[in-house]
Amino acid sequence: MARRATAIRPRMTTSRERGQVLVLFVLSLTALMGAAGLAIDIGRFYTERRFLENAADAAALAAANSLIRGNDAATARDDARAVLTRNFTTPPNGIVPALPPASGSEVYASGQAGVSSALIDGILIEDDGDIRVAIRNTVPYTFGRLVGLNTNMILGRARVALQGDMLPIAVRHFVNAPGPTIGASSPCTGNGNAFQDLVATADTACLGTESNRSLRQVPSPGMAFSASSPNNDPSHHGPIIALVGQGAQSSNSSSFRGFVALDIRDFESASSNVFYNGVDAGTNANTLKSKEAGWVATGYPGPMFPPVTTPPDPNDQVALMDGNSSGIIISAVNNRYQAGDEILAAVYSGTVMTIPDFALTVPGTVTINGTQTRNGAVTMTVTKNSAFTGVVTSSAFADWGDATNPLTTGTLAPLTFSPSPATPNTTITWTTFSTTAAPVGISSIWIKGHSSSPYLTDHYYPVAVNVGGVARDFSSTGNGQVIATTTTGGTAAGTMSFSTPNSTTTAFAGPVTLTIEGGPGDLGVLPSGIGSLSVSPSTFTLSKGASQAVTVTLNGGSLAAGEYPLTIRASGTNSDGQVVTRLVPIVFDIATAGTSSNYVDIMGFAVFRITSVNSNSVDGYAISGVYADMNDSGLRRGQVARLVPWN
Repeated sequence: MARRATAIRPRMTTSRERGQVLVLFVLSLTALMGAAGLAIDIGRFYTERRFLENAADAAALAAANSLIRGNDAATARDDARAVLTRNFTTPPNGIVPALPPASGSEVYASGQAGVSSALIDGILIEDDGDIRVAIRNTVPYTFGRLVGLNTNMILGRARVALQGDMLPIAVRHFVNAPGPTIGASSPCTGNGNAFQDLVATADTACLGTESNRSLRQVPSPGMAFSASSPNNDPSHHGPIIALVGQGAQSSNSSSFRGFVALDIRDFESASSNVFYNGVDAGTNANTLKSKEAGWVATGYPGPMFPPVTTPPDPNDQVALMDGNSSGIIISAVNNRYQAGDEILAAVYSGTVMTIPDFALTVPGTVTINGTQTRNGAVTMTVTKNSAFTGVVTSSAFADWGDATNPLTTGTLAPLTFSPSPATPNTTITWTTFSTTAAPVGISSIWIKGHSSSPYLTDHYYPVAVNVGGVARDFSSTGNGQVIATTTTGGTAAGTMSFSTPNSTTTAFAGPVTLTIEGGPGDLGVLPSGIGSLSVSPSTFTLSKGASQAVTVTLNGGSLAAGEYPLTIRASGTNSDGQVVTRLVPIVFDIATAGTSSNYVDIMGFAVFRITSVNSNSVDGYAISGVYADMNDSGLRRGQVARLVPWN
């Protein structure tokens, strides 16, 4: 029997069920509105925090830059508070924060009073240049009150470190050391041929000796810089000098003019160099020059020098860039700085060091009459690097190419020295220096420094002997120049200049002839296999005030890679009929690695004020003493402010 189909009726919603849905909807809506309200409050708090952090950043930087300008900590705090006051005029939530409390009333997190990192309200300026600014503001909840939340304290913090803004420049500490200068008195005249401490006040720079600075005063900023009269305060600032470039030559190497390679250090031995920032022994010379000069614009990323020790250790030994490289650093400085700006630079003794390890600083010219005894009247110094543990024996020999040389003819007694051997760093005296019927003229002798430890080393230095008070003379800028070719058999050229005084009575006023000979260690004999050599012009006349540039061209021939000492002989007869001969040592560098054996020992750091920048040099004067640590508070004017993490 068939079944009858049953219809399915839809279920009817009761009023009770509809009420339950409504309650759930209302509760859900309340929760959603509460969440939305909290989200709005959180956004307000985030905006407030960003506002406070920006204000703290600006205040901390303001305090740091105030210190850099030479202000004390109290003034720096006032400058920071002034910046906060200006920033607080536009609070994002309409609630002006309170300025941080005065010094000594800082607020710290509970239980951490005096802990710098726990600061929550205040301005801390530490002696080491660490600056912290913490500010806070209380912001009420808007929608959070629906769930029992009333206020929230928002904190903004910033920390700034003052760090030495190291430039790839090393400035001479001394010229014509060791001193003293006979008759020197304050105020000093700035005599470029006399002893000077370039990191002393200009008025006292000539007083005392390299090792005795009791009569000299430490430089300070003094009066504001005057572009029209830069040398307006010599009782406070140092003498105006070439910081880098032409005129910044060291006492024993004109090829170094103050430009250093911060990325090549440690010259204890030929294989001890330490490299940084992608530099290695094979780095192309032009690449290295560009990299080092580039740090002027961007700031050197480090690693920074640790505090300098005395005597310097390998951390303080820095590679040199030769004189022909100085143009690129001068251009970099000119792009960032102008006259009146202040910079931080390394300071070295004024003597270039050469592996292995010692150097003599000798007088360029000594004077004596035709018959005279000047025993003990002439001195020289011997210096060393930290690895040197031996002694240095001094001796002298005549110019091999001058048959009339007083040492050769016996009219100049053989020179003796004391102490000899000598332990660096010390002063060596010419214990014997006397003549008998020596002819009037200027001839050259060689001073030799010899050491057998820590390994056999000989260094040679020319000294001109002025017999009889010859006034008509000339000088050269080429002493110690390195002329380099990157390949064996290659040709390289270098320039030097010869000049005579701009005075009727002292001008050479005669012809000068130039020749190229071997080095002093080979008594002038050229190395076997060397190629063609020339100097142009090889003959010229030096009239009153004249300066003659010459080009020295060298070919390596079949010589192997290495460094070969050579000598430029410059000789002529002046208008008084007196023969003058000067010897100029140079180095022919053939296909060596990207580093060299030459370096400087960094003695410390000082702040210098730039007085002028031209295409040849950056000039300036010291406005601080020398400090071992570039982050020292005494060098504030040469430091930069950098935001660093709070912890």
